[in-house]
Amino acid sequence: MALQDLADGRRKTAAPDVSASDRSAALPLIVDLDGTLALGDSLHDALAVLATRRKRDIIAALASLALGGRVAFKQHLADLWAYPTDTLPLRPEFVAWLEEEFAAGREIHLVTASPQAVADAIALRLHPIFASATGTTGAVNLKGRAKAEHLKARFPDGFVYAGNDSSDLHIWEAASGVVTVATAADVRASAHALGKPVERDFPAKAIAWKSWLKLVRLHQWSKNGLMLVPLVLAHQYTNTEAVLAVVLGMLCMGLVASATYIVNDLGDLESDRRHSTKCRRPIASGAIPAKPAVLCAAALGLTGLAGALVLSPLFAALVLVYVAFTVSYSLKLKTYALIDVFVLGMLYMVRVYMGTVLTGAAASPWLLVFSLFFFLSLSLAKRHVEIVKAGERGHVGIIHGRGYDVRDAPLTLALGVSSSLAAVLLIQLYVVNDAFPVGLYNQPGWLWVIGPVVFLWASRVWLKSHRGELHDDPVVFAIKDPPSWVLGLTILATFILAVN
Repeated sequence: MALQDLADGRRKTAAPDVSASDRSAALPLIVDLDGTLALGDSLHDALAVLATRRKRDIIAALASLALGGRVAFKQHLADLWAYPTDTLPLRPEFVAWLEEEFAAGREIHLVTASPQAVADAIALRLHPIFASATGTTGAVNLKGRAKAEHLKARFPDGFVYAGNDSSDLHIWEAASGVVTVATAADVRASAHALGKPVERDFPAKAIAWKSWLKLVRLHQWSKNGLMLVPLVLAHQYTNTEAVLAVVLGMLCMGLVASATYIVNDLGDLESDRRHSTKCRRPIASGAIPAKPAVLCAAALGLTGLAGALVLSPLFAALVLVYVAFTVSYSLKLKTYALIDVFVLGMLYMVRVYMGTVLTGAAASPWLLVFSLFFFLSLSLAKRHVEIVKAGERGHVGIIHGRGYDVRDAPLTLALGVSSSLAAVLLIQLYVVNDAFPVGLYNQPGWLWVIGPVVFLWASRVWLKSHRGELHDDPVVFAIKDPPSWVLGLTILATFILAVN
C-alpha cells in the first residue's frame, strides 16, 4: 500500500492574477525515481546483481517477463532481491532543491515505476520531504502514458513533473510545469517545445574520464608485465616481432581483465555500497550506472578476445581459460578457503605461460611452478591481512564473503611464508637447471643474487601483512612502495650483469 498523504493541507491553488511560472510553482511537484532522484536505475542494479550472482533466479525472472509482462517481472525481481534502497546513490543537487521546495511549503510526491516497496523505502529515507510515495502495483506499470493517466486523475488541478528520459514526454504533455533532470539534449528540447513553464533544468553530467579509468582499473594491467618474463629470460628482447606480439598480448589481456573486473563490480554492487572504501567505486557510487558499465564490459571483453584470436589461437584459448577462472572465482570460488588463493596463483601463472606462447619460447617447468608458489604466497598475504584487520575490529567467526575464520590467521601466515620459501627454492633450481646450461649468460654467477632478493621482498610483504599494514592488493603495494622499486631494480641490474 502507498504511504498515506501526510500533508493534505499543503496543496495550493494558484491565484488568477499571477504569472504562469508562479502558478506552476504553486502546484504539487511529482518526482520520478530512477534516473531522476536516483543516479542509477534500481531495475538495472537488480538485474546486474542477479545475473552475475544468481543465474537460476534471473532465468526464472525472465520467464515471468515472458508470461506476465514487465510488472510481473519487476515484482519477481523485488521478491528475489531486496533492493538496498538505503545505499542507493541519490542525486545530491536535486535532493537539495527538493529540500528547499519542501521548506517553502510545497507539496511533493514520489511516483515511480519501481515496485511499491522501493517507493516506500525511498520516501522513508528522505522523510519528511514526500507527502506520499506511489510505485507500481497490480497490472499497470507506472511509466509513460500509464503514469500520465494516473497523475491526471489524481491531480486534476494540475501538477509539475520532474523526470529524465523520453518516456517522460507523455507525462510532461499532461503536466502544468516541467522539471528536467540529467536529460539528454534532444529530450530536453522536446520537453521545452511543449510550451509548459520550465521550473528547473538540472543538466546532465557526462561521466568523467577519471571514473572510466577507475572502473577499468588500469593499474591492474601491470600484472600483465608477467608476460614479458619469458621474453626476457629467453633473450628475445631484440626480436621485434616477439616483442610486438607480447605487447599486443598484454593489451588484449588488459582489455579482457578490465571486463572481468567490471562484471565483478556489478555482482558486488550491494556489498560494495555498504563497504567503507569500496563504496567509492564508480558503479557503487553511482558515478557510472549499471547499464553503461555492462556495455563497457562487453565492448572491452569482445575486443580483447578478438585481438587475442588474431595473435594466436592458443593464446586466445588461454585468455578464455583466464576468463573462466576469473568468473568462477568472482561468482563462487572466492568463498572457499584455500581454493581461492590457489585460483589466484593459477591466474598469475597463466599470464607467464601466455608469454611463452607469444614468444615461441619453450615453457620452463621451474619458472611456471615458481610463479604458482610465489603468487600463491602473495594471495595468502592478501587474505591474511583481511583476517588480521577483521580481528582488530573485533569480528568473530567467518568473514562475510570469504571462507576464512578470524582464527585462521596462524594458518594463512604459515602457509604463506612457506610458499614464499618454496618459491625461492624453485627459482634457484631454475637457475641451476635452466639458466646455467643454456649458455646465454656470460657471468651466470650473478643470477644467484636473485633468490635472496626475492626472499627479502616476500619477507617485507609478509611483515606488512602480519602487521595489518599491507594494501588489499600486493600489486598496488609494490607499485607504491619505494623499497620494492629498489629491490626490483636490483634484480634488473643483476640480470644485466649476468648477461654481460
